[in-house]
Amino acid sequence: MRWVPAALLVALTATACSGGDGDPAAAASTPTPTPSSDLLDGSDPPQGLRPAVTASPEATGFLWAPIRDEASGSNLALPEGARPIANTIPGPDGTTVITRGFVFEHDDGVIGFEMIDDYATLDDLEKMADFLAASVGGAVVATEEVDVGQERGIDGEVVYGDDQLMLFRILVLNSDGDVWSGFAGGPEEDRERLESEFTRLTDTAFLRPAGGPVAVLDEPSGITVELPDRVPPEDRSPDGSTPVRGYHHDDGLGFVVVDGRPDGDDLDAALANVAVSVEGTVESSALLDVRGHHAIDGVVIAGEWTYLMRVIHLEERTLVVYAAGKPDERQRLTDDVDRMTESFVVP
Repeated sequence: MRWVPAALLVALTATACSGGDGDPAAAASTPTPTPSSDLLDGSDPPQGLRPAVTASPEATGFLWAPIRDEASGSNLALPEGARPIANTIPGPDGTTVITRGFVFEHDDGVIGFEMIDDYATLDDLEKMADFLAASVGGAVVATEEVDVGQERGIDGEVVYGDDQLMLFRILVLNSDGDVWSGFAGGPEEDRERLESEFTRLTDTAFLRPAGGPVAVLDEPSGITVELPDRVPPEDRSPDGSTPVRGYHHDDGLGFVVVDGRPDGDDLDAALANVAVSVEGTVESSALLDVRGHHAIDGVVIAGEWTYLMRVIHLEERTLVVYAAGKPDERQRLTDDVDRMTESFVVP
């Protein structure tokens, strides 16, 4: 079965915010409700729905590449060959709504996402899940609330067709009603693969409801990290050594991509070398996990400047994100590094 991305949206047009049983014309004139706290403060979600929180090698069957939604500044990754989709549909208030997204279809299923501006609220999540199921002739069999930072929504499962399974996430991004929907579908017997694909899709999604920071692309690796503005790459490779590219913003933050792991698996040694590069010394450090990757945080003192540096060991490269400021700005430095870490996409 081929994915029909507009089906959910057309169905939502007819009945969004109407309760599902009323006249479509009346629904179109119904004001969009304000977000409700019922979804966030209600009873515990049903058990048994496996959340997408860990990386898995099962998703490596495709070559994944970064995707950027220019309208919102959102970044994520999909398998190479994903095609853009766009649909013009009537909105619930009688206006025209243009949806956009990307979808990757293959012999064993589909992976993709869509974004809709100014369309729904938290009250509409279960209804939207039902519309998603109806668009493929299926039924919702499980949902649970999900909070991924500033965005809230639901994760769920749809069964459809001949023993087919779709994992989905629907998020309301802000009080304006901007919506993101991501999905991975295929044979139910391939559940492990579907969970892995869904995990990779949702783990790489850094969503923004409006224009914001710019995803800066390191072209040789395909890695993107969000900075306040576009900056050119700087060659920081030592003579005759491993290629190193740096991206520094005047606000005192940036990132570095190293092709390989010059220090092997020794994160302490890697942090020490990064500190030397700014003529500083490591004051303190702590190991951590970043989306399944081994990493280390270090506070580096370089003269009157304090750096927070995060060194992340990826599969084939080393990524360093950093922020610099005065000694009394450590919380801001932590916030900046956390934001950059949340935003990076590895193809």
